[in-house]
Amino acid sequence: MRTMGKHKWEWFRLNGAWSALFWSYIAILLLLIVIGSLLYWRAKDVVETAVEHTNSAMLGQLRELADGQLQMIEQLEQQVASHPKLMQLMRSKAPLSDKDQYAMIEVAEDLKRYKQLTPFIYDYYIYLPKIGTMLGPGVKTTPDILFGQVDRFDGMTGEDWINRFQSGYHFRTFEPALQASNSFGEDRHVLGYMQTLPLVDRSKQLATLFIMINDEELGKMFKGLAQAGKGQIYIVDADNRIISATTDQRDALSFSYADMTGDQGKLSAKRGGEDTVISYATSSVYGWKYVLEVPRTVFLAEVNEVRSWALLLFVMAAFSGAIVSGYLAFRNYRPIRDLVTAVSGNGAGIAPAGKQGPNEYEFIRTSIQSARLTETELRARLSQQTPIIRIHFLSRFIRGYAEPHELLEQSLQFMGIRFVSESFAVMLIDVEDMSVFASENDEKERLFVNFVISNIAADLANERHIAYTTELDPGRVALLINFCGADELQDSSELAPIAEQLDQVLRQRFRLRVAIGVSSLVRDRHAIGEAFRDALKRLDENRKSHAEQLEADELPEQIPAYYFPLDIEQQLTNYVKSGEEEKTEQLLNALYTDHDAGDGARSPIISYFLMHLSSTLFRIVQTTPKAEPDMALRLLRNQGDSMQDAHRQFLELKADYRVVCRHWKEGRSDQGSRMLDTIQRIVQERFGQNMLSVGLIADELGITQPYLSSFYKKATGRTILEFISEVRLREAKRLLSETESTVAQIALVVGYSNDIGFIRFFKKHEGITPGQYRANKHTEHPS
Repeated sequence: MRTMGKHKWEWFRLNGAWSALFWSYIAILLLLIVIGSLLYWRAKDVVETAVEHTNSAMLGQLRELADGQLQMIEQLEQQVASHPKLMQLMRSKAPLSDKDQYAMIEVAEDLKRYKQLTPFIYDYYIYLPKIGTMLGPGVKTTPDILFGQVDRFDGMTGEDWINRFQSGYHFRTFEPALQASNSFGEDRHVLGYMQTLPLVDRSKQLATLFIMINDEELGKMFKGLAQAGKGQIYIVDADNRIISATTDQRDALSFSYADMTGDQGKLSAKRGGEDTVISYATSSVYGWKYVLEVPRTVFLAEVNEVRSWALLLFVMAAFSGAIVSGYLAFRNYRPIRDLVTAVSGNGAGIAPAGKQGPNEYEFIRTSIQSARLTETELRARLSQQTPIIRIHFLSRFIRGYAEPHELLEQSLQFMGIRFVSESFAVMLIDVEDMSVFASENDEKERLFVNFVISNIAADLANERHIAYTTELDPGRVALLINFCGADELQDSSELAPIAEQLDQVLRQRFRLRVAIGVSSLVRDRHAIGEAFRDALKRLDENRKSHAEQLEADELPEQIPAYYFPLDIEQQLTNYVKSGEEEKTEQLLNALYTDHDAGDGARSPIISYFLMHLSSTLFRIVQTTPKAEPDMALRLLRNQGDSMQDAHRQFLELKADYRVVCRHWKEGRSDQGSRMLDTIQRIVQERFGQNMLSVGLIADELGITQPYLSSFYKKATGRTILEFISEVRLREAKRLLSETESTVAQIALVVGYSNDIGFIRFFKKHEGITPGQYRANKHTEHPS
């Protein structure tokens, strides 16, 4: 009966799943039919918009390529116009003197240097009307010879060109669609460019710069884009002239320049009775319009194709969806049952009674909700534990035991700690007499006294600065002060008043007698341990000054002072194991100065101190990697040597401490070197990626951005962004010197999405533009 009941339940569950699947499938199918019908009517607009965006992107690419070539004309124009001896020739008249003849030869030779190694420009000349001469790169001729024999233009003689040059002031004047043939009989299409010189004074028309531009190369540059856009591309100037086109037919345009407003856009037109779509973009150099004309039938063809595929896919999806849905329903029921089993812990695979709900999904939902409530409760508990975590951190931080990652801003923010500067001081308060409250063994009263001292000390320090308090030991409260000011002398002068006011308040209001030790000011959060040691020393001195002074004759001999508490010993151990050789040596020197009488004699105190110091090092050596066994044996022998010179023994111990520091530092630096190599390898391999950043590298290494930046800056003395810029700049200079790639192409190679940002970056670091840098390199090393 139990077996039959179980199978009946399983069958009911399975049929329920199939029923839910069937109605869900019908609902989804009806929904898809409605959505498909709506999408069909929108398909035309969507496809047209997509094609328009594609055309706009292609025109933007064409604009970047063409403008980059046109900028060569401006660069050539500036170089020619600024030639120092050209003005002298422009003012000269026939007959020329020997000096002018020599200057003309020099100018012709210098023009060779300006000739760009590009097929975009055929040749260029300077027409000097006063002497009737045409100067070119290494060439001196006349208009009749140049236009009658070397470069012959259909329908135009040398006299016609002279009249054209002298017809008025030419400011970047273009003559499109010129047919020319050279002395070898080769025909070519040329664009004529004229610029009257000098540039600075339009009233003086002393010369004309004439540049012959290769129209065929200009057309090749965007012929592939025209084929991809399934149309024709035109370059139109403000006078509605076709400067260049991908078709040889230069019929009247179906649109005008005035119709194309704005930087880019689209409009509709008709050509030969056929509807066309016009997309255009404006050149940033000469204000030309780059126009892509596409028949509207191209758009409709793609819409119809999309519609046919959509209908076919819909039928296939409806048929295959029914089959796959049934298969998945049967197949996925078992994982759901197993999931319910895992959540409920019931081996039978059925949810426990009272917890099951209407179906398995409801049971899983309620289980997840319960888990979320548990997570919320855990987060609330963690939030409650934050003050305790902060107390433990402050206790270790003040003693100098905090790890570097704990001092990062995100870690401090989690604990509710904020530092506004790198100026710190430590104040230690020891309760010497709390008998007015209770005996010193009363734990509750002791906690109350510490609470009173902590709040009063924090309030006094927080009036002008930021302070945090914590209990280090029973009866000892530590106050960490972070100064807000930038004046070190002023900050130091404020420590004593805070201590005096605290002592006065505790004595007068609460009748507590305390001893206070105030450290000197430190300028680094990593030096808090030194401030703590200084505060311990001052606290010891203050406690002794409070003690009753015994008469000299009551003591047979004054007990010498000895100062090497466990806190200082632990701080010394931490410095050594952190590999901080400099801090270790500073602490050893300070401790030796505290115990050395200065008379060169080996007193019992200095002997005991050296033995204590040697014992500390001996314990550290036991766990030091790569430590020499002879060092441990030597330390054991030296502990019993009371005849050795104290200063000499201290120097030997200090040298041993340095050696042990290096061993610990080498163990830590191996991992740092590997991470540094990995960072530099990532930059070397991915500098061409536009998205390369500190965040990407940090994610790659699995560390935080602040830690990565701090590590690299400390290891190399510079930031990661500076290193990325250096690698990109080095590669860009190599490409400019060794290749003929355009500036836009080089910008993409070195990680810039466009040449504008790359040019700004290059000029910021080199002081000149990439084009000027390439020209200088070609001048230094001519081919």
